Amino acid sequence: MIPSMSAAQQGFTCSYGDRGACLSYGETVCSSSGKCVSADAACFDSYQCNYEGFTCKSNLTDCADEYDALQTRFNALVTDYNNLLEDSQEMQDAFQTTLEELDETRDALSDARSDLFFVTQQRDEAQTALEEVRACIEDLGRFDDASDCLP
Repeated sequence: MIPSMSAAQQGFTCSYGDRGACLSYGETVCSSSGKCVSADAACFDSYQCNYEGFTCKSNLTDCADEYDALQTRFNALVTDYNNLLEDSQEMQDAFQTTLEELDETRDALSDARSDLFFVTQQRDEAQTALEEVRACIEDLGRFDDASDCLP
């Protein structure tokens, strides 16, 4: 078996300007132009790059699309937040205005109650005076003067 292996090695030929080399397990060969790759490297054809540039073992397009989608979602959330903030400010202003109007209404109601109390008191006093005049007139004799009953 050894003679056949040496025969196979002896039949190895290289093209002009190249030279043969023996490699141990796991070793790699680099060309004189410096192109070395690891065993798990992905190889691309010439002119593989598109307008995005060369990327190795990544998916830049999917990543960029996902970033754009996240940016769009972020912008939508910011817009929603700003709209909600504006609505909240409008509601807060409306609530403050309502509180001020409630205070004004309470003050007006309090004034109206005071006025009503005063009018009711005057009415009661006038009714009492009227009843006193009526009672006086009813008690007058035939020759008494009715003007004596006036307050």
